[in-house]
Amino acid sequence: MPTLTETTAVPAIAPADGSQKRILLRFTKEEEKNLRRKIDRYLMPLITTLFVLAFLDRSNIGNARIAGLQESFNLSSNQFDWLLTAFYISYISFEWVGFLWNVVPAHIYVTMCLFGWGLVASLQSVAFNYWSLFILRFLLGIGEASFGPGVPMYLSFFYLRKEMGFRTGIFMSAAPLSTAFAGTIAYFITSVADHTPIDSWRVLLFVEGIPCMLMACIAWNYLPDRPSSAYFLDLKDKIIVRSRYRRRIEVEGEQVSHTGSHGFKWEEAIEVLQDPKVYVTASMFFLANIAYASMPVFLPLILRDMGYESITAQGLSAPPYLVAYVVVLLTTYLSDKKQSRAEFIIFHASISAAGYLVLAISRDTLTRYCAIFVVASGFFSVVTVVIAWTVNNQSSESGKGTGMVMLNTIGQCGPLIGTRLYPESDAPYYERGMIICSIAMFIVAILAIMLRRHLAKLNAESYKEERYRLIDDEYSSASVPSIADEDEDEYDDEDDEDGDDEVSRYEVITVAEARQLREEHGFNIDILDDERTVDTILKNGAKLVAKKQAQTFNYML
Repeated sequence: MPTLTETTAVPAIAPADGSQKRILLRFTKEEEKNLRRKIDRYLMPLITTLFVLAFLDRSNIGNARIAGLQESFNLSSNQFDWLLTAFYISYISFEWVGFLWNVVPAHIYVTMCLFGWGLVASLQSVAFNYWSLFILRFLLGIGEASFGPGVPMYLSFFYLRKEMGFRTGIFMSAAPLSTAFAGTIAYFITSVADHTPIDSWRVLLFVEGIPCMLMACIAWNYLPDRPSSAYFLDLKDKIIVRSRYRRRIEVEGEQVSHTGSHGFKWEEAIEVLQDPKVYVTASMFFLANIAYASMPVFLPLILRDMGYESITAQGLSAPPYLVAYVVVLLTTYLSDKKQSRAEFIIFHASISAAGYLVLAISRDTLTRYCAIFVVASGFFSVVTVVIAWTVNNQSSESGKGTGMVMLNTIGQCGPLIGTRLYPESDAPYYERGMIICSIAMFIVAILAIMLRRHLAKLNAESYKEERYRLIDDEYSSASVPSIADEDEDEYDDEDDEDGDDEVSRYEVITVAEARQLREEHGFNIDILDDERTVDTILKNGAKLVAKKQAQTFNYML
């Protein structure tokens, strides 16, 4: 970790007259919580909705299958598996497009992705033979590869490291939620379409592609590129955001830019590519994806082979994913609360593996259906926490982007296996597929244990090498820290819901910003410009930053 004076000290912002007068905005932890809640309100519903639509368009071919797609084109089981594989071939091949999150403004980039894959998803309804549908599935994979894998990195522009797990859980919970909706929506659409002269599966695919094209307009107008340009944040909010960026640099050791600039640093990407830890998490993602990609597509078929009618199977596929949705949110909330990732991966991978064993061994319909609840809750939680863990343990924005690209490039090869685990020849129990998924999830648990031990060892070594850096006179020059506080608890990494909400926090502001804040808020805002007071606060803050840097572990376990 670099020393404070080398990297993390931020030059004082000079006023218009050229002097080095330093001005501080004082705000409280409660005000920062309010900012975080505001970002949650405006950003997370939109991101989650987009991911719901993406996962819906990806997996609805399973519902289309039992709605008559297979019979319309007289597809063999192997041909249908290749339709699934076509999506993942392009999805894997175009993972590199995720780098564009760091280059193209988000509202432009996401709008293009949304409209593109929404159009392709609807065009599947007019496919006239097997190969036309194969090509459309391939193109759909390109559109979705451009969006989903980069979302965790995009969220890291807005949230602190310790806040990322739950936010990743919110958007990733869209996967089980959309799968639940897929069954319910498919049930109603196909029920209505049965009374029309058009094939039910064509109506299903057409209707489910339209919302993406409509949401493209909303993304263009309402998706912020970075916090610094977010339309729903006022000047005070953006200054608090700037303070949070400083904390990521000075306390959490990240390398981020608060200016909202776009760019990519190849040296940071190369460093990530040389890190073995990236390949361990990618291997975990690969194994978890064998289950994650296969069960949502094949569950209606599995339920049908349990003895239920096709329409009933559509409806029964929803409850396990609604339960998984709640479990994912609870898991990621607790993961952030405890600031731990590995133990939750180990737990959920283990119970998911056990659930798959039950599906492979049991012949009782009710027991098998209940096991699906355990299996779905397990692998959806594992995938979500692995993604958060990968983002958490990269310090730079380019590193996060590279880590996500590697995670998905390797991890998304899992579906190439998963989509071939349930051939019709293995019906009705599909023992082979269930056992393979069980073994994969057990290996995920083992890898999580090994990686956690390795990271704990690295943290212990880092702690031994660090020394407290207590700074007295370093900031009498033109360089001052932008984070300062009167209470050492400011730098406690425990959840912000605990502690004194009135603890003061500070951020250096310009004279122009101070004037604008006075105009907007009058005297309901606390601005400090007394040189002696400012100097005392900055020095005390510098000492706490230096001490916290020596105490902060580099990796989240």
